[in-house]
Amino acid sequence: MSEQDDADVIEQAPRQFNFPAAPGLPALRGIVGSGRRRLVVLAAACTLLVTAAVLVTFRLTEGPRADPALAGLITEVTTVPVGTSVPGLPGLPASASSASAYSSTLLISPGTLNPVSGPPLTRSGKPEVLYVAAGYCPYCAMENWPLIVALSRFGKFTGLATSRSPEFEHVAPIDSWTFYGSHYTSPYLSFVPVERYSNVLVNAKANPNDGKSYRALQQLTPAQQAVFAKYDKPGSTPFLDFGGRAVQIGSGPVPPQLMTGKSWQQLAAALREPKTDLGAALLTEADSLTAELCRITGDRPASACPAFLRNAKLPS
Repeated sequence: MSEQDDADVIEQAPRQFNFPAAPGLPALRGIVGSGRRRLVVLAAACTLLVTAAVLVTFRLTEGPRADPALAGLITEVTTVPVGTSVPGLPGLPASASSASAYSSTLLISPGTLNPVSGPPLTRSGKPEVLYVAAGYCPYCAMENWPLIVALSRFGKFTGLATSRSPEFEHVAPIDSWTFYGSHYTSPYLSFVPVERYSNVLVNAKANPNDGKSYRALQQLTPAQQAVFAKYDKPGSTPFLDFGGRAVQIGSGPVPPQLMTGKSWQQLAAALREPKTDLGAALLTEADSLTAELCRITGDRPASACPAFLRNAKLPS
C-alpha cells in the first residue's frame, strides 16, 4: 500500500480563528511624557483597541470562507433530478426512465434492498435512515455518491467534505465524501450517519487491511448497535436501515473499476451522463435509494417520488 497523502486526512478539528494584532499597539508600551501627551496616547490606544475589537467581531461572525470549487461540486452532486437513471429498478418497465433508450446490463441485484419487520425506526417524529460506514471502506466510498444524490431530493446537507478511501482489499483508492461533521435537515426524514473509523491509520506500522487499524471516529449507541447486529450479522459496512422497513447491506451494483482512478469532478460529471456505464450505475443506485426513501416518507415530496418510483417493488 502506498503511503497516505496528508491531503486525504479528513478529520474534524476545532475551528481556529487567527486574530491579527492591532497595528501600533506594541509601540504604546513604555511611553512617558506630559499629561496631555499621555491623554493623546491613551486616546490613540483606545481607538486602536476599538478597531481591533471590530476586526475580531467581524472575523467571528464571518467565519471561514467557503471554497468556491467545493461549493460548486457539492451543488452539482446535490441537485441531480429524479428519473435520469437507466431502467433497472425492480418492477420498473423498460420505458419508465427518461434514459430508457440506453440499454444497460447494470441492473439492481436481487437482495440489495431487503424488507424487514420490526419496530419503526424514527427520530424527532420522522422516519430515520441509519447509515453505518467507515472512511477506509471503499464500498462505503462508492455508496456515498448515490446516497447523497438520493437524500438531497428530500432535504439539504451542510458541512459535507471530500474524502478518499485508501487502497484496501485490492480496491484502488476512490474519491468520495465523508458525512463526519456534516448536518442534514429534512421535513420528511432524519438521516443519521455513523462513521466508525476514518481513512487514516493509527500509525505507520498498522495493518492497512484491518479495519481496526484506522482511527476511531464515532461509536454506535446501544440502540443503533442492536439494530446493526440484528440485521448485519457479519458487521460489514456500508449498512443502511430505512426506518425499520428495509435494510441494505453492502453497496449497490456499482463496479469498483468504474470509479477508481476518477476524480471528484469526473464522478460528479457522470451523474449527468446516464448513457455511460459509470453514470448508469450511479444513477440507478440513486433512484433505487430514492424509491425506498419515498416508501418511508409516504411519497413525499412529490417532486422526489414520481409514479415510476412509487410503483417500484422491493425484491422478495
